[in-house]
Amino acid sequence: MYRSCAFCNGKLDGDGGPSGLGVGRRLAFDEWKGRLWVICPRCARWNLAPLDDRLERIELLARAAGDGRVAAATEQVALIRWQAYDLVRVGKPRRLELATWRYGERLKARRREQLRFVVPVTVAAVGLAVAVNVAAGGSLGVFVWNMPSLARRLYTGMVGRRRVTLVEPPICERCGTVLELRAKHVAHARVIGQPQADVALLLSCPACRAEGAMLVGPEARAALRQGLTYMAVSRAGRQRVEDAARLVEGAGGPDQLIRDVARRELTLRSLAPERRLALEMAVDERMEVEELERQWRDAEEIAEIADGMLSTTTELEAALRRLKGRRREDRDQPSS
Repeated sequence: MYRSCAFCNGKLDGDGGPSGLGVGRRLAFDEWKGRLWVICPRCARWNLAPLDDRLERIELLARAAGDGRVAAATEQVALIRWQAYDLVRVGKPRRLELATWRYGERLKARRREQLRFVVPVTVAAVGLAVAVNVAAGGSLGVFVWNMPSLARRLYTGMVGRRRVTLVEPPICERCGTVLELRAKHVAHARVIGQPQADVALLLSCPACRAEGAMLVGPEARAALRQGLTYMAVSRAGRQRVEDAARLVEGAGGPDQLIRDVARRELTLRSLAPERRLALEMAVDERMEVEELERQWRDAEEIAEIADGMLSTTTELEAALRRLKGRRREDRDQPSS
């Protein structure tokens, strides 16, 4: 097996884990078609493994995947964590229950990030306040006692001011203001149903306070993730990962839960803490598996050609013509 990516020439990390391949920390496999890939950590492209003993290695990966924890899944791909490895199972997987560990780890990481800011700021501020307190004769004791709370508020304000990155900022239809959207503004938005998009977000304009702009698709999901992260930090309600996971499962999956939230027509800040976390789970899962499916389809086309080169067939020639035609169409399209 090669040690560098065939696309970007970056180094393929890891040792292949349960596959015994000798390289790779993130591996993808398709039991039905006998495909095995090593996913490049640098460019995320899928490198097809040689044919020699691919089936035996796929069997080892499938066995490990059965003992792993599912991070996200659709009918086509499932992302599975096994020890320190990410395994991507391609094909029609068995029904897999939502794993709550993934979101528990996310909340822990969020708390660690908060503590990395709050603790040093609190220590520095308390040291300064104690010195001033001594000089002032002990009149600043209440201020010193409230420093951790003040540091948390400062951190919350920083998260709320993070800019939501969009291709083009929306314009309020009511007052004509260009919305420089921040994470805190999403708290007043509503998830709504749209036939043309899986997720649509109706925004409240910070200037006129009216609902006057809408985001759809990937931009709506990106804004939702930032807004929900801000609310998880700023709202006092305790979030229980198990309760949120049950809400996702009880709704019938991520797509159904998003539609259920849209039917309620409530602003995000009006949702209960566990439902906000369930919505964050659903949006995050959809974004990850959609990207995985896109990568898999690209890799599968290359795999079909690579495997077919062992023999000359009309199917191989047709696939090559199709890919060449697609590339020619992409080149001929005018750039916007």
